[in-house]
Amino acid sequence: MNVSGTQPAAAGGRRQFLAFGAAGMLAGRGLSAWAGSADEPVPGNTAIELIPATDRCVRISYKSSIDGVLSTPDGQRQTVLSVVGSSQFEFDQLQQGGAARQLEGMRLSRRYRRASVNTRVGRGHETSTVLPSGTSLMHVYGNDGQLVQLSPEVRLTRSQLDLLQFPCDPAGAAGLLPGRSLAAADEKWNADPWVFPLLTGIDAAISQSVSGKILELSEQEAKIGFECRGSGAVTGSATEVTLTGTLLFDRKSLMIRRFDAVLDENRSAGPVSPGLKVKASISWTQDPADSDGPLSALIPAGFPESGRLLLTLVTPWRLVLLHDRRWHVFQETADLVILRMLTNGALTAQCNLAAAPQMPAGRFTEEGKFLSEIEQKISPWKGAIVDSSVESDRQGWRVHHVRAEAEVQPAVAGAALASNAAANGAGPAAAEKSAEKRSLQKILWDYYLCTAKSGEQFSMVFSHAAEDAAEFSGVPDQFLSRMSIRTARPGVPLPR
Repeated sequence: MNVSGTQPAAAGGRRQFLAFGAAGMLAGRGLSAWAGSADEPVPGNTAIELIPATDRCVRISYKSSIDGVLSTPDGQRQTVLSVVGSSQFEFDQLQQGGAARQLEGMRLSRRYRRASVNTRVGRGHETSTVLPSGTSLMHVYGNDGQLVQLSPEVRLTRSQLDLLQFPCDPAGAAGLLPGRSLAAADEKWNADPWVFPLLTGIDAAISQSVSGKILELSEQEAKIGFECRGSGAVTGSATEVTLTGTLLFDRKSLMIRRFDAVLDENRSAGPVSPGLKVKASISWTQDPADSDGPLSALIPAGFPESGRLLLTLVTPWRLVLLHDRRWHVFQETADLVILRMLTNGALTAQCNLAAAPQMPAGRFTEEGKFLSEIEQKISPWKGAIVDSSVESDRQGWRVHHVRAEAEVQPAVAGAALASNAAANGAGPAAAEKSAEKRSLQKILWDYYLCTAKSGEQFSMVFSHAAEDAAEFSGVPDQFLSRMSIRTARPGVPLPR
């Protein structure tokens, strides 16, 4: 069920370069102007080879800046706010597998020395996101049209993962080089299909064009100009992107020494991010570097199994759990955390997490009371409870599970799914009146009341359309089997 209004043509990178939490945290993009000069032109008609070398350690210094506006729906109106931001990354990198111009099978080790994003939304809301020192070592795999990053030392959080998925990644920039020998310096070429989505962050490309040409050529270096245009979807939002710039390829060391680009994006509001209209500037340099021990350690050749890719969610309470990378934090306050699951760019499920009433140790909310509360919440949708069960000891938790369902008009199915049974008390009456009479659509809600032996209780509510049952299968078990209680509340400023 695609409730976002975007129907992508093909699955892609599933990334979110401009990543927002509830308050609009932004991961930046950007460009700086070309600076450099070429040596004397190359004489003769010899074939031109521009193929980067692999299996060498390099140091990459990256910076970006953005300027534009974001928009969020507010009832019948839109709220439009200015947004400016900057980011800086510095890391050592060693490619340990795969060809330089092929994404599938690529394996990289990275040691981040710096990773930070600073953003200001509107006049006063500023956010700063940095990568903790304990998560500086990353293993990066090219797989299924994306760069998949994971730490061999700790589990990443969603915000840490989004921080590291920056536009114009050097691993993708190699794809802008010609994939063949050039007979003459005035030849042009097109890039492989994976290059544009990886450089720009588009999940599903509907249309794209990527072309390159040599602007200046000498025996020492080649200055290359490129132009990328395309449309598609990013985390369920329709978008149009243009990326233009230059790169400097060192023909002696066989590496891209400098990259400069300007990125323009016009993105509509979607299920996990606001609308954006921004111009970004990006520049990075790459130089040889000495490899340290952990960076040189050989990373496994096989793609990691799914359990290793799970992300950590640290809630505002003492609850900690793990979830897969399809889930994005849509909203987080001191009272509520809302996650949304995207499948191929479409919203397929939502999860609301909240603290439930504290009980004495060994006690729990009575089953009848929990059922009565659920009946109240689903009544605006004319829903019904279809199942109720209790597990008295699930890895130390008492779990009361209630399944409810309702049949609604397609015009309000998205609202029913995203509301998690009218969590704010609003019903579908107005939308129902304007909806045409069509076949009804079934929405399912799974309520879980999880009680620890200490008496601490947490509510976990999932919602999805019946047609998305295959994608949703097993999701609650993934959450429930990996819950734990921290010894203290996290010292995290809220909302994030």
